Amino acid sequence: MGEWSFYENIYKVCRERGTNPTAVLKAIGSSAGNTSKWKHGSVPNVELCNRMANHLGVSLDYLVNHRKLKSDQELLSESDKEWLRVIHRIPEEKQQMCMDFLKTHIAIPEKFESHGKRTS
Repeated sequence: MGEWSFYENIYKVCRERGTNPTAVLKAIGSSAGNTSKWKHGSVPNVELCNRMANHLGVSLDYLVNHRKLKSDQELLSESDKEWLRVIHRIPEEKQQMCMDFLKTHIAIPEKFESHGKRTS
């Protein structure tokens, strides 16, 4: 792939959404004349990019770099996924009790480490 171009990225995202940059800029109350600067390598400020991303329903990273952010599932370790599988198997009416139990162990683990361990 060639050199990064905001101009190409914004047009790709707009095409995916069935619109164009000029219409997006008008919809968010910004000057439509900005797009001609983008053709020559200019990049809008972060605030304008963020407003356009919000209007288009995409992340700022997707708008600027045309790259999807990793989903929550892609960010989880296998251990985290196993914890979620276990939690989802707990009956809903018992989930709060289990959560409280685990939080107690996080807050004061030394209290529970001494139970059952007697030192002479």
